Amino acid sequence: MWTRFDIPTDPSQPFTDFSRWRLRYSDAGDQTWHYLSPEESKKEPQPTVDKYWLGTLKDTKKLPPAKDAISAARNGYEFYKHLQASTGHWPGEYGGPLFLMGGLVIGSYVTGMDFEEVEKLEMIRYLMNVANDDGGWGMYVHNVLLAAVEYLKAVTYFISHTEGVSTVFGTSMNYVAIRLLGMEADHPVAVKARACLHALGGATRVPTWGKFWLAVLNVYEWSGQNSIPPELL
Repeated sequence: MWTRFDIPTDPSQPFTDFSRWRLRYSDAGDQTWHYLSPEESKKEPQPTVDKYWLGTLKDTKKLPPAKDAISAARNGYEFYKHLQASTGHWPGEYGGPLFLMGGLVIGSYVTGMDFEEVEKLEMIRYLMNVANDDGGWGMYVHNVLLAAVEYLKAVTYFISHTEGVSTVFGTSMNYVAIRLLGMEADHPVAVKARACLHALGGATRVPTWGKFWLAVLNVYEWSGQNSIPPELL
């Protein structure tokens, strides 16, 4: 069920055919990507909103520079009307935090809920693309809200999260994720990630959330958890 893949070393190009992905919606507000067959893709043209979130949208109409509030609002309308889903809402990705996918992958692994091969490949490619130069991962993608960081330089806590310097938490969780998703231990990305984790002190220095998920995976002792009184929750 959980197999190993021959992962390319260059993540700059998609590992799947992006023209075959379609975004689906439910009445409950779910947004899920589905990978269609070539025949299904021909019958169901890829809408603009899907291309936008996949980063493949081309030949868009260039809007004139706004000269006043009304023209700025009009430009906003012209832009966002193309990103409205068939259900009437505007879908959007929850990108940036790098401590979520690890829990999803570990939880799926221990409960026997597998992902499709194409999903695994693009999840691995995503993590490869957002890794830091030292091979590790932080809590957030390095350049998320960079403009806001420049504006809020004085807020040290905010900067430390959004700039995403490599941490034991981010590196251990995402290393586990890429390995469970199918990356071999000798892949250059995995080797570099392990070296970064060791340099940071190893997985035993992971904070509470990480200790919990590693214990769920049975690679960390439950006795090593930091106990939290229920009154604090």
